[in-house]
Amino acid sequence: MVTNNLPEHYNDIDKIYDEIWERLIDGKKNRNSELHQCYVATNSDKFPALRTVVLRHVSQENLSIGFHTDKRSNKINEILEDSNVSVLFYDHEHKIQIRINGQAEVNHNNDSTAAIWSNIRSFSKKCYLIEKAPGTQSEIPTSGYPPQFENILPSDAELEAGYENFTYINIQIESIEWLYLHKDGHRRALFNFTDNNINKQWITP
Repeated sequence: MVTNNLPEHYNDIDKIYDEIWERLIDGKKNRNSELHQCYVATNSDKFPALRTVVLRHVSQENLSIGFHTDKRSNKINEILEDSNVSVLFYDHEHKIQIRINGQAEVNHNNDSTAAIWSNIRSFSKKCYLIEKAPGTQSEIPTSGYPPQFENILPSDAELEAGYENFTYINIQIESIEWLYLHKDGHRRALFNFTDNNINKQWITP
C-alpha cells in the first residue's frame, strides 16, 4: 500500500523485513518477477566472478536461498575454495535493491539434489546433458548438446544422465541489505543474522 506517494515500509524497518521475504518468495515461484533472476558473485583467481542465475529456493525459516548449476562450471571450484558469496537482486519497477551475503554450500548427488531433481521440468533437465563443461572454448557456435538432442526433448530415461552434472547451491544467509530509491529520499537498511538473532539497522543510503 502506498500513502502520500510513500509505501508503508518507507519508515518501518519491520515492514521492510517482511517485504524482503515476500518479494524473494514471489521471485522464486513467479518467473515474471524481477527477482526471479539474480546475480551471484564468487571469489576467483584474478577478478570477482559474476553471473546471472535463477532463484530456485527460498526459506525464511532457514534463512537460505538457492539455485541450480552444472557441477562442471567454474563457480563450483570457486565456492569450494571460498564459500563467501554475494547475491544481488534489483526490481526496476519498484526501485528496490536487495543484496545478500552468505556462505554457499555445494550439494551434488545427495538427498537434497535427488529430491529437487525429481521435481524439475524435463526441458530444464536437458540443460545438464551438454557434453563439455560450461565455459569450454569452441571453434563454432554451439549449444553444447549431443547432436541427437540438438532440436528435440530427450526421453525421460535419456534425461536421467543429466543428474550426474546437476548441482544445488544452498546459500546460508548472514546478512541482507535493502535499498529503496525514492525522489523524496532513499531508504537503506541492514539485517545481520547471528545465533538465530536478527539485528535490524538503518544505514545511510
